[in-house]
Amino acid sequence: MKAFLVLSAALVLTGAALAPAMAQDAGLVFTALDANKDGKISKAEAQKNPAVAQMFDQADKNKDGFLSKEEFEAAFGKK
Repeated sequence: MKAFLVLSAALVLTGAALAPAMAQDAGLVFTALDANKDGKISKAEAQKNPAVAQMFDQADKNKDGFLSKEEFEAAFGKK
């Protein structure tokens, strides 16, 4: 499991994570994308992950230009 988490984080940081992997570990992906650790993901931070970047506007429900952890998990968490 630990190796999987390290691999998942590495994939996110390289922008290679896939949507199914995100569904399993949305919290881990959120933390990895939140580069400045302010508790939200900006559009610039989202660019590290193609799936998040593509769905950013749809996931940003309150249209403030950021994804909160709640918005992120709603969009990319386990279905």
